[in-house]
Amino acid sequence: MRPRSYRRVPIALLWLALAPGLLAQDQEQPRPLTLGGFATQGSATVGYRFTDFQGRQEKFLELFNLEKGFRLMDFNLLGRAKEGVSPFADSYSLNVSGLGGDPYPGGQLTLRKDHLYDLRLNYRQSYYYWDQNDSVIPPAASGQSALHNLTTNHNWATVRRFGSANLTLHATNNLRFLFEYNRTSRDGVNFTTRTLDYFGSDTTWAAFLRANPYYVEAPINDLAQRFTGGISYTWRDWSFHYRLGFQTFKQMLTWNNVSSPEQSLYVDSSATDNEQVTSALWLESRRLKTPLSEFSYTGKVNRRLDIRGGYIFYRYRGPATLQAAFVGNARTNSGGTAFAPYTVSTDSRANLTEPNHVVDEGFSLKIKDWWNLHADYRYSRFTVDSRATFHSLRDGTTASDGEVANQWLLGTHLLDVNMEFLPTRSLVLRPGIRYLKRDVEVLEDNEVDAVRTRRIKTVWPTLSGFYRPSRMFSVRGDFQSSTSGISYTRVSSHTDVGSRFVFRFKPTARLSIEDNLTIRNRKFLDTDFRNNLRLNAITVSYALDDQFSVFGGFSYDSFLGTASVTFIRGTAPLDVTWRDQTVNRVWQAGIAAKPHRNLGVNLSGNFVRTTGAGEITGEPPYFGPMTWPLATGTVYYDFPKLGRLSLDLQRTYYLEEIVPGNDFQANLLTIRWTRDF
Repeated sequence: MRPRSYRRVPIALLWLALAPGLLAQDQEQPRPLTLGGFATQGSATVGYRFTDFQGRQEKFLELFNLEKGFRLMDFNLLGRAKEGVSPFADSYSLNVSGLGGDPYPGGQLTLRKDHLYDLRLNYRQSYYYWDQNDSVIPPAASGQSALHNLTTNHNWATVRRFGSANLTLHATNNLRFLFEYNRTSRDGVNFTTRTLDYFGSDTTWAAFLRANPYYVEAPINDLAQRFTGGISYTWRDWSFHYRLGFQTFKQMLTWNNVSSPEQSLYVDSSATDNEQVTSALWLESRRLKTPLSEFSYTGKVNRRLDIRGGYIFYRYRGPATLQAAFVGNARTNSGGTAFAPYTVSTDSRANLTEPNHVVDEGFSLKIKDWWNLHADYRYSRFTVDSRATFHSLRDGTTASDGEVANQWLLGTHLLDVNMEFLPTRSLVLRPGIRYLKRDVEVLEDNEVDAVRTRRIKTVWPTLSGFYRPSRMFSVRGDFQSSTSGISYTRVSSHTDVGSRFVFRFKPTARLSIEDNLTIRNRKFLDTDFRNNLRLNAITVSYALDDQFSVFGGFSYDSFLGTASVTFIRGTAPLDVTWRDQTVNRVWQAGIAAKPHRNLGVNLSGNFVRTTGAGEITGEPPYFGPMTWPLATGTVYYDFPKLGRLSLDLQRTYYLEEIVPGNDFQANLLTIRWTRDF
């Protein structure tokens, strides 16, 4: 299947939709409550959201995922016991937010006994949706029929869950014992595209694969866990930290065809009418475990020399399995004029070993009061050792049967040397140089693979600085230029030159102007790869007094990417080029006013306009100009001793010009009540 280039959509301003700002409350704070011997204060915000939208609901969920219903926006408790009253804890805190269906729910519980222990429990979730409209037919290019594969047909509805428990025991003022548990999981439904490849397939089957990507359903289930215990010790100007533990990782992916019989997504070729799949099943899994050892230290040798270092080791080991079975019709010649039924099964069993060593060492030397030297070195050695057996059957005949041993040996040396000059209190200069050496060695059945084995050396000078000639004006920035002796992939740059500057002007205490400028150019001429980025963003804010403030801003983001692509096998054309050019313009503005002691109004909004297009040789552009405005208005009133009532009204719409298959418009009204206690 041909690679796609995607339009870059700016979503950095989504906080306007997810968390409209509030002015500080002026109402009198209530007296603390006494709960279980703890003087407790807190707040709670509950509300109800109404939503009204038209158009593509899946796009609305991708960008916002704010649905109607009752919500517990946040709940906070903070308690402190009088000294000597509670034998179990001196303080606690509980913070919960986003409960009831919002996309990022989470919470934290903290318990602390001074000089004895510190316990923290954390939990949060993150929902992710991606479902482009695959049913809309894009416009045809001149002299071509309309293509039906509008998108890559990749859809996700998954949730990530992050949980952790951290306990610190204070044995003495200098000695602490550390215990940690982390759990990260991902599950949900994934719809994607797959080809029906197997071990030992021939060149005719390769032409069938190129022409026949199928739409499949692939549930996802990943789980990673980490258990550690450690010690931390401080002696004078030295500190030492060590953790010892165990990590596990489990992954399972199963996919199958969504209908039977099912035709390829590429319906513009008459050959695919005769190449429908009846049954396709794929199951792969990994179960890896590793011990882990982490050591780090910092220390002061004398008043001028500080040193730091560390060592990390882990070794993942475990089995990986693959089983697949396909039944359908496929071509029997490369031209796609003759067809016959097929039955294919394939399976593989592998044992994986992945040891990793990372060593860090560095120092900082004060040469003069105005001159410092910083140097850091890191060496990492990562090995992937896989020994697998595989077996394939095609129409009852063995197509492939054997054993293969693959080994990847990755060694990396990274050296950073920086000088820091402070000639005056208002000027800081930091010139430096970085050297990176990467050794990639690949062995297959104990023989070196010359194509994938490379030694890559990269050197780039750096320069950063800060200058503040007056209290009103300051500028900071950095410059980097790297050159690699060889590029490992077709989209790995040979040269990379970039710089970033931040200008800040504050002529009065009420007026502030900030401008950010970023320029970056990447090139690899052998594959016509270019990646150019231009970004400039300016923000102006003005506060007349505590009752009135405004802000406004504009950003310009230009992105250009080009490259050539060569397919290894399949039908012509094997050589294509892609070009992705995008210009994002974002206007934003806001106002916060408090006409009355208890009444406040906040208005904010942004307008996003994207132009440009992503194109591949021989195909019309599918993605191009886009418009996406968003406005949020909040009105709130503080009722003395009762709380704050807030009304949030949000209005947004989303329009794509080339193929308006994902357009929508939405209105959201949220009624919130906040009560302090």
